[in-house]
Amino acid sequence: MKTIARCLLCLFSIGSFFSSTQVVAQSQNEKIYTVVEKQPEFPGGKAALSRYLAENIKFPSSLMRKNYNTGPVAARFIIGQDGVVRDVRISVKPIEDRKMEKGMKDFMKTIIDAIEQMPRWHPGEVHGAHVAVFYTLPIEVNMQ
Repeated sequence: MKTIARCLLCLFSIGSFFSSTQVVAQSQNEKIYTVVEKQPEFPGGKAALSRYLAENIKFPSSLMRKNYNTGPVAARFIIGQDGVVRDVRISVKPIEDRKMEKGMKDFMKTIIDAIEQMPRWHPGEVHGAHVAVFYTLPIEVNMQ
């Protein structure tokens, strides 16, 4: 039985609280920003992003049966200047109950898969030009 968990999202990029533009990393040919003048946006906005994640992130039944609290979960990824999502990483609290380890790995995999399959975002901008942006997306699982 497939279960869809409702995901409530705090859709604040960590960099949205700063007013200046900062470059934090540079790959061979691309600067990646943490703070931009115009934040990247999921097609359809925050409500569409919430719906997309709720439909595509499956909460494992093994965790649901045990009413396991995942704690804070954050997805960190880069939205390229072309709007494509890449380099997805998930941060979770340490798993204390080893019996829940497989379920948590499955949960993290479904989050990564959902984010990697997202449609192109509207990219971030600096001085009117599209730029690559580090983006942090906190994910809260509500079992109700």
